[in-house]
Amino acid sequence: MKQIVLLIAAVSLSGCAETVYRTKLEVYCPPIQTYTPEFNNELADELDALEEGTDGSIQTAIADYAKLRDRIRACEKEKGNI
Repeated sequence: MKQIVLLIAAVSLSGCAETVYRTKLEVYCPPIQTYTPEFNNELADELDALEEGTDGSIQTAIADYAKLRDRIRACEKEKGNI
């Protein structure tokens, strides 16, 4: 009788030691805002109109935004490779 109980316990516990693998990787990338050509032209005109000595914070913010868009594009490309 003890052997049967030990056998049942061993079989029951063997399921606890299995490694579970997640086989599907899901990549979530934030969407990139798209702008109309008219909006882009207006923005370019406004940036050109800034005075030469304007604080560099606007340029820094634009550069950071461009880097973010590049990172999102890379994320989308990686997502397509999975």
